[in-house]
Amino acid sequence: MINLLFSLNENYVFPLKVLIRSILDTNPDETFCMYLLHTGIRDETLEELRTFIEKEGHVFEPIYSKNYFKSSDKVAITRYYALEMYLWMFAPYILPDHVDRVLYLDPDIICLNKVRPLYTKPFHGNSFIATNYKYKTKWVQPFNNLRLRNFESDDYFNSGVVLMNLEKLRKIENADHIVETIRENKPFLILPDQDIFNLIFVNDIKEEDWRVYNMNPKVYEKLRILFPQKYNYSKVEENVVFIHYSGKYKPWDEREKYKYALGRYYFEAEKKVYPGLHKLETSRKGRKR
Repeated sequence: MINLLFSLNENYVFPLKVLIRSILDTNPDETFCMYLLHTGIRDETLEELRTFIEKEGHVFEPIYSKNYFKSSDKVAITRYYALEMYLWMFAPYILPDHVDRVLYLDPDIICLNKVRPLYTKPFHGNSFIATNYKYKTKWVQPFNNLRLRNFESDDYFNSGVVLMNLEKLRKIENADHIVETIRENKPFLILPDQDIFNLIFVNDIKEEDWRVYNMNPKVYEKLRILFPQKYNYSKVEENVVFIHYSGKYKPWDEREKYKYALGRYYFEAEKKVYPGLHKLETSRKGRKR
């Protein structure tokens, strides 16, 4: 069984179902246990998710997480960054003790290929396996080092796709230290959970290839112009495991205005989950003509 982890609020259940659909379609021979950490998703929404997941023989484990923060912490909650963004880092202390590893995924992702090759990778003593957008890091690393006061670090890892070594994390880290680090650094955080992830664990992360496990649609636009033989739809479908629609422009919000080519894979998966939505949009387009 493959353990997956999500942490989000009700606003992200819509794309989460699309992500799950894409995972199940591309991994038909696998059985998944899907943990969802939340602080208040409605019971009826959780039951809909349970039916959606368990009707195909998989396991759904929603967990209402305690609030690790005090009201005086005033953890920023905006349209883009809610309290639930931090919950995945507390997974070692929330998930059952028998769960020794789990693959955390942001909900703004689509799966195109097999998950098991990533899930079973050895940690080689590290607490995490994640990807590092080095094409961006080399330009912003001095700023990140100054902002986060970790001057010796040469890396900055993305927190959207993270394989967690829960067995090790339970031994070396604790929830109170994570909370205290968030409190102390709150004024300097830009990408809150990702900043904290790098601040605490940057030297305990094994790097994997972002072009396979965390493809960025915006960057893909440039790569397919520069290297059309290596970056095209055929190669994407053959090699990429996860497309990550990071940033504030989301295909489910932008709809036909979404400008990146890799949006096609999100909409293909979305049609399977919400066919009525696409019929309605097609009808509206027809009337406009």
